Amino acid sequence: MLKLISRRFLLVAVLVGALAACGPAPLGTGWPAVSLLQSQCGDQPRDGILVAFNDRIVVINPANGKALELLNADCELRPPDADGTAKVWDFKPGSARQFYSSPVLLDNQTLLAVSYDQRFFEIEFPAARADSTEGIPIEGRTGHTVADLLVAGDTIYVGLSAKDLLALDRETFDVLWTAPTEHGVWAKPLLVEDTLYFASLDHYLYAVNAETGEQLWRLDLEGAITATPVFHNGHLFIGSFGRKVFEVSLEGQIVNQYTTDEWVWGTVTIVDDTLYVADLGGNVYALNTANDLAQIWKQKVAASAIRPAPVVSGDVVIVAARDHKLYWLNRNDGTPFKDADGNPLVRELSNPILSDVLLIEPGPGVDIPEPYIIVSTLSPGQLLAAYTLDNGQAVWSYSQ
Repeated sequence: MLKLISRRFLLVAVLVGALAACGPAPLGTGWPAVSLLQSQCGDQPRDGILVAFNDRIVVINPANGKALELLNADCELRPPDADGTAKVWDFKPGSARQFYSSPVLLDNQTLLAVSYDQRFFEIEFPAARADSTEGIPIEGRTGHTVADLLVAGDTIYVGLSAKDLLALDRETFDVLWTAPTEHGVWAKPLLVEDTLYFASLDHYLYAVNAETGEQLWRLDLEGAITATPVFHNGHLFIGSFGRKVFEVSLEGQIVNQYTTDEWVWGTVTIVDDTLYVADLGGNVYALNTANDLAQIWKQKVAASAIRPAPVVSGDVVIVAARDHKLYWLNRNDGTPFKDADGNPLVRELSNPILSDVLLIEPGPGVDIPEPYIIVSTLSPGQLLAAYTLDNGQAVWSYSQ
């Protein structure tokens, strides 16, 4: 009974803002949406870490953990303000709009964001400003959205937190079609050729025609689903609150399934035919996608829930938990990865970790000496933190 109460408390505590029936959620009830941003100025690649949290969107320089400085048309730093303050990428709309999902860079000139109250902002990327500070509403719709957008061609696909998935015209934001659901859509859809696959809290995984929205099939996965399906070797892989991970054919049939100890919230990670997934009991699993989801290993890692998808690189798997900790695991068996002193490599942050963990590597547009792990907490005082991948050394911390 205690476990059931704890799980319900976790769900309510994290998602109370998204479930609000009317009015904006109080600031601080959301979670940061964190993603890698690949852009260019002229022929110069310039990447950053895009963070949408509460009432603003910022782009962070991965090299130093500071807001990315704005460039002019000649790709030179814009002149500072009169007081000498550098102009940086920081967008804050009017009326205390809030953001729960990651914006999408449409081109090097336009960033598209959707607020919690379903208003779209076309942000001039080089200047970090929008023509409308109130945003463009979805005509005939009210409610909220927490799912990441999918933009494909001339169409925007957006899930609504109460129910339904919409297809919108990219230019006019008119509704092209609606795919009905019985509960909310809280995860980004997946497009494979001309079919859109998406999950809902109503327990169903849906497949619809991406052009018309016609439902092709829906499949009951025995519990609420808050993740995007992953396409691998011709099949879909996804977990649910039914305490299971499923392998599903593109025709909507369950091919294989694996039972977990607790609810699965996050998206699975698949590398070299091995599926890595975590549950809300703090367990991490490695499953063989080439052998009917047979268990390779299972480890109890954290004292509380693991919501983000595992990050896999080289010989390590990295997971982040609600217990404020970031864990390094051995990829071959899931045991703790040891530091130079022989101790488990674990880093503790100031607040719970619910957002996805990022791996960012050196390259054109990314001026860092080695790969970094980027993690976000629920606290504006430690919104982002960067650690080296190989030994977990703290590199920088960003506060808002």
